[in-house]
Amino acid sequence: MSFFKKAAASIGIGSAKVDTVLHSTSYSQGDEVTGVVHVTGGNVEQSMSDIDIEVLTKYLIEEDDKKHYREVKLLSHRVTNSFIIKAGEQKDFYFSFQLPLDTPVSVRNVSVWVHTDVDIEKGVDSKDNDSIKVVPHKWINNVLQAVEQIGFRLHEADCEHAPYFRRRLPFVQEFEFRPVSSQYKGKLDELELVFQLEDHGLEVIVEVDRKARGMFGWLEEMYNDGERLLRVYFDKTELESGQKHVETKLQSLINQYAG
Repeated sequence: MSFFKKAAASIGIGSAKVDTVLHSTSYSQGDEVTGVVHVTGGNVEQSMSDIDIEVLTKYLIEEDDKKHYREVKLLSHRVTNSFIIKAGEQKDFYFSFQLPLDTPVSVRNVSVWVHTDVDIEKGVDSKDNDSIKVVPHKWINNVLQAVEQIGFRLHEADCEHAPYFRRRLPFVQEFEFRPVSSQYKGKLDELELVFQLEDHGLEVIVEVDRKARGMFGWLEEMYNDGERLLRVYFDKTELESGQKHVETKLQSLINQYAG
């Protein structure tokens, strides 16, 4: 009987099961992510590999004149080393890790998920994916609200390949705004922002565009003509002094290019 149980487990019947449960499904950049990995033994004793939890997202890249999305790992966290799970046994492994500051915000078609992949000896590997919602860090949210207050509305937000930014990740998240107030309509086509969040402040890269150039246009310009891009830095004191200060500083910068 044991032989048939092992044979069945090798094709996934009666094999050990892995289920990751997050204590929350909504986080901000820099938040602590906590949860537990439940491992339930099957019909036979099995060897389990190390359990690593990965945080993944995808970004848009252009290759051979074609655009497609590519997955990228934001973080990998070791939950436990390899172990043996007996038949019918239940093991729980609790974990916690900090969500990276450069995790993209879940807006429009940007998605972020937690992936658990475990190799089971002489069994079918167990995979578990859990989507999470990433809300803007309070400092980024401060800037986003200030931009809307000035007279712009969010039009698009996506993660795009940008290796020339020389950051930890091969992409940046771009927020594209369109003017809705009479002050900027007819003068500016769009306003594009990229954020670099740090422990003690926030750098905002701004492109004030008089003529929309389409996908990848301004990111490519940064590589070829970086002087066209504006950079503004808000330290922690400025960001926590209230939205009005951020609004005034941004509007002053934008007005220089609105004519």
